Amino acid sequence: MTKQLSNGFTLLELVITVAILSILAAIAYPSFESSIQENRLTSQTNRLLAALQFARSEAAANNTTITVCSSVNGQTCDGNNGNWSNGFIVLEGATILQVFDGLEGNNTIRGSSQIAFSNQGTLTNSIQLSLCDNRGNNSARGIWINGAGQARAGGNPQCI
Repeated sequence: MTKQLSNGFTLLELVITVAILSILAAIAYPSFESSIQENRLTSQTNRLLAALQFARSEAAANNTTITVCSSVNGQTCDGNNGNWSNGFIVLEGATILQVFDGLEGNNTIRGSSQIAFSNQGTLTNSIQLSLCDNRGNNSARGIWINGAGQARAGGNPQCI
């Protein structure tokens, strides 16, 4: 009688492999979630910076005032509400130039509800905006817009 060799894994080997993979996934998940939050904040910061730079260049190019403001409906500014989380728009007078969707992941933007670039692309005062998530000031992103209208990431974000 010849002995047949069987190929494959035993049930015990499969159970041990699944257990090890489950433990590794449980350890890796928190750092993966943190990476997702970091990438989301960075992406939203870049999107807002692009809108501000577009508004400034349009103001100077067209010799007119361009406003970037928070908007719930994508058609009008919120006024003094300042809830950028629902979205924001770029306006030339009553004409909408760009519409941006709301923020993802329960992120918020704190600061002025409207930013108006003069016909020279400048502001009357410098402005600080803070992009925040549920982790607070330590992970927040700041956008600083100086009086000349130049927007850059940085500053001292305040989420509280």
